[in-house]
Amino acid sequence: MNIAVITGSTRDNRATRRLARWVQNELQQKDVTVDDLDLKVYDMPFLNEEPWNPERKLTEGTKSWLESLAKADGYVFVTAEHNHSIPAPLKNAIDYTAGEMNRKPAMIVAHGSVSGVRAIEQLRLILNSNIGVVPVPTGVAFQGRVTEVIGVQGELSDVAEKNTSSLQTAIDELLWYTSALSRAKS
Repeated sequence: MNIAVITGSTRDNRATRRLARWVQNELQQKDVTVDDLDLKVYDMPFLNEEPWNPERKLTEGTKSWLESLAKADGYVFVTAEHNHSIPAPLKNAIDYTAGEMNRKPAMIVAHGSVSGVRAIEQLRLILNSNIGVVPVPTGVAFQGRVTEVIGVQGELSDVAEKNTSSLQTAIDELLWYTSALSRAKS
């Protein structure tokens, strides 16, 4: 089983990267392959054509992004909340998709001024639209200031341990959906 962890913020010194590393650390304790998809490393200009256009011209970064999505069995979107929603680069990256994530499950982990709850709701709506992703019911709204309670390699301080049970529940749900949908597709 291959799970892609997507870091949805591209800002310098972003807290989202720490949160993504924490999620990756927890996923690696399960019997899954974890792919680290950090939007900051993909060259993706703002989309200016229809994603379903067979003649569209993609950058190498965009091609790599889409290939990475296609090979994953499920996803964890890790995002900050920007202006009551998700960061523009994450929305742009999703807009490039043309079936790569269809009928695959996704879990959402977010942080922000109200623990990222609004970003979770916005992203769930986007993924469940014509993208065809199956958002799992449980999301993780991280409680606490990420930069104060998670180290740069994803290590969680004792103060933030209350988030671990939420993440474990969501991971178990994601893996269940991933297995069930993989069986249904075959």
